Amino acid sequence: MTQPYSGLRILDVTGIAGAYGTRLFASLGGEVIKLEPAGGSPVRQLGPFLENAPNNEGSLWWAYLAMGSKSVVADPISNRDSLQTLIESCDVIFDDQLPETSKLGEFSISPKTIRVSLTPFGLSGSKRAWKSSNLVAWAASGVLYTTGFLDRPPVAPGGPAQLILHATALNAMAGAQIALRMRKQTGFGQTVDISMQEVGLSLAPETGVPMMLDDRVHRARTGNRRDLGRPFGLYPCSDGYVSIVVLMPVHWEAMANWIHEETDNETILEDVFRDPSVRTETKDLLDSWTEELTVSKSRLELFEEGQRRGIPITPVNTISALADDRHLAASGYWETVELPTGEAARIPGAPFRTNQNWWRTARAPFLGEHTDDFIS
Repeated sequence: MTQPYSGLRILDVTGIAGAYGTRLFASLGGEVIKLEPAGGSPVRQLGPFLENAPNNEGSLWWAYLAMGSKSVVADPISNRDSLQTLIESCDVIFDDQLPETSKLGEFSISPKTIRVSLTPFGLSGSKRAWKSSNLVAWAASGVLYTTGFLDRPPVAPGGPAQLILHATALNAMAGAQIALRMRKQTGFGQTVDISMQEVGLSLAPETGVPMMLDDRVHRARTGNRRDLGRPFGLYPCSDGYVSIVVLMPVHWEAMANWIHEETDNETILEDVFRDPSVRTETKDLLDSWTEELTVSKSRLELFEEGQRRGIPITPVNTISALADDRHLAASGYWETVELPTGEAARIPGAPFRTNQNWWRTARAPFLGEHTDDFIS
């Protein structure tokens, strides 16, 4: 079956900033070429690592994010002509360096080629040359200030998950898709400018969307629970935690009735608590009433009963719980792939489903595995 991006060639000279975007292109049929330095892409240096893996081949980040791509190692000076030919043949180029510092800076790029720039602060403005990282991007977007507990320093959402970098790469892929569509009409490529700070700000509930009103209200850290309502956040149960989101009136009615039935709490049914602002003002009391219910039941019990009552309750899954999840197994979500060591591993599957099975998965390339195909 023909995949959506069959025949499309994408050159990736980024690290983790563009990796998830080009991974999606590769799984949908695009020919993704990773142009790596002699020591390998920075992604190859990210742990955790496989035991007994060959040198530069043990990173699980690389094993997942580089799936289906090709690896080319070339010297910009001694292999200049071959590199120029390769660059001219590409439809899309992902680059995480400013034009003046990019390893592609001295090469000619076809006006038909789409250049996707992924930088910390974009290609213009006073901070365009500033350095960054996943943590710096969280801080610059304001999200970092609002995550964590009141009595502790801020913490990065997702910890080492590099979430904002993956979100940046996803936005980069979306921008490239739009530019490809426009190229069909105009015949020319475009520069797609992606700023990590702006991506983070677009995702930030406390510093992004509410600030459309320019209210400048201080948003303090609230820990595992949010002051958007109550109950709202993580609550303990007999075997871990669940996430509860009560925002709509129908959610509150169902939650109040459930707590009343389980704990004989008559006060929670009083009309005053129908007002979300009152529930926020009395959050400590409501949290204690909610925990009376949750601590007596398991994650699965709370989830299933919440579904029956129409309350958004979700188990906070452990790795083991996800691996044994009956729903994910029944839906065929997991895939089995070959690792660089030759072992088989179960990995997350396609992030979306289509009527036609467009998604394909292949192992990540060894360092320089495809150099001879492109460099002479």
